[in-house]
Amino acid sequence: MDTNLKSIFRELGLPGRFEILQQLSCQPAFLSHLYKATDMSVSGVSRVVNTLSNLELVDKLDGGGYCITGIGRLILDVIKELDKIFMYKDELVDAHEFMEIVPPELKLGLANLTKAEVEHDIYVAIKRAIDEISRAKSWCKYICRVMECNIFRMLVRNYLRGVRDKMISSTDTLNDRIELIIQAVKAESLSEEEINKIKDKIEIRVLDLPFQLGIVDGKIAFFQILKPDRVSPAFISTDKEFVDWTNRLFDYFWNIAKPVRIPFEKALED
Repeated sequence: MDTNLKSIFRELGLPGRFEILQQLSCQPAFLSHLYKATDMSVSGVSRVVNTLSNLELVDKLDGGGYCITGIGRLILDVIKELDKIFMYKDELVDAHEFMEIVPPELKLGLANLTKAEVEHDIYVAIKRAIDEISRAKSWCKYICRVMECNIFRMLVRNYLRGVRDKMISSTDTLNDRIELIIQAVKAESLSEEEINKIKDKIEIRVLDLPFQLGIVDGKIAFFQILKPDRVSPAFISTDKEFVDWTNRLFDYFWNIAKPVRIPFEKALED
């Protein structure tokens, strides 16, 4: 049989095929055991297993049983991850901009959304994020459009405590963001020595992105896909795999964003 992805997925869409692969992913089994995991006859299971074997998804053992192959396990795992992602199809169906720019190796990470709390009130999500940032001990990373002077004053106080920030700003908010940082430094009445101390605590790069995220100390993450016609929910989690995924997502775009200089000397002007 000519094995290709189309023929594999066409076969797996038929009754019993996925269940048989799942059963074999746990442990090798004989046809009699596989028969009990499906609603098919023993002869039907035999025909299916023979087809799956021709597709190189399962392999026959010397003792007569069957086991899943490496490619079989890979495809099974991908289907399971896609099944998790499909739970959020209503959020993803109109997220074409996001899907277009996220690299393939990070797209399957959307399955981590199942490990997050869904907050539909974006103002509640923002407040929670600000509370977490105010308690940051080491570092934060942001892709956000939130613009509020008091938040930047809080960030400046964080920098004085040694917290480091990386921000990716959109083009349309960049100038206002830099101005708010300068205003915040002035409002905190920092000395030249203190300004020099915080200069290396914040980095800004610019890149227009259709989503927002925030990560605090590598322990909690916030994620939201931006939509042109409605406010989408925020996903919030302390789950390690969710946080690691958002961190890798941030780092990917950080590496292609354009660095921006912050003119801290303006904070010393009258």
